[in-house]
Amino acid sequence: MKKVILGILLLSVMSLSAQTVKVEKSYRLLAGFHPVLNANGNWLAFTSESYEGLSVYDFSNKSVIKVSDEQGAGFQPVFSEDDKLFYQNTVFKSRLRYDGLKSFDLKKKSMKEESEPQRNLRPVQKYGKSGKFASLYVWSDGQNLNICRDEKTEILNPVENANGYIWASLSPNKQMILFHAVAAGTFVSDLKGNIIASLGHLSAPVWYDNEFVVGTQSKDDGYNITESKVIMKNLAGSITKQLSNPDQIAMHPTASAVAGKVAYNTSEGDIYVLELKTPKSPKGDLVSERPHP
Repeated sequence: MKKVILGILLLSVMSLSAQTVKVEKSYRLLAGFHPVLNANGNWLAFTSESYEGLSVYDFSNKSVIKVSDEQGAGFQPVFSEDDKLFYQNTVFKSRLRYDGLKSFDLKKKSMKEESEPQRNLRPVQKYGKSGKFASLYVWSDGQNLNICRDEKTEILNPVENANGYIWASLSPNKQMILFHAVAAGTFVSDLKGNIIASLGHLSAPVWYDNEFVVGTQSKDDGYNITESKVIMKNLAGSITKQLSNPDQIAMHPTASAVAGKVAYNTSEGDIYVLELKTPKSPKGDLVSERPHP
């Protein structure tokens, strides 16, 4: 592993006074799986357990918008900044899989085909950040951690002897990469692959903001998941906070720091929303802390 870099951000936040992360409200929203919050936390996309179909919950009027009934539509959809939702549609021809790309305008309630089904569809992140092509995005294909800058793709290998990379995402400030190195754990690196933070083993990790990450810690009996809880951690290593109910098998978290929300689904197929209060500095930036016992 490359030498751990202590970034200026982490050094500065560790010196600030301690507070705590608090779950101020927790409630069941609706039935569904694989929730995805948009950046502002006013939309939540969800699907079936097998990713068939795609719908969006509108927090402003508590309504549900049906987006698609297609196979694969619920697999990692991406919200744009202009209230569009980009998603895949999957078809099979001669036993081969083809993925297309569509967008749904949540204001106009209209669908547009962005790309016909093809064998090697570019990542949805490529299209969805602002309704246009993103100049910077990251993705993992199981084997590699990829970063694309202005149409040029580079393969990163931040963790030596990693057995592949999954769950890669770019931080909100676009300066860090969150990823899971198979059999090694979850890490944060800079855009060159230098390790900034080691977060232990977190499944399906996502950014809350530029300092906090949300993921799950799970146990299984070799066949089924027997325990899974949603955890929040900060990059400085001073906070680990369980967010989900201990009685639940909680999975697939998603987050919006703007709205102070984290959502996840249970193994039974119920989506829960948590409203959080997180540490803030006098300037309104999140800071590190040591939680109370």
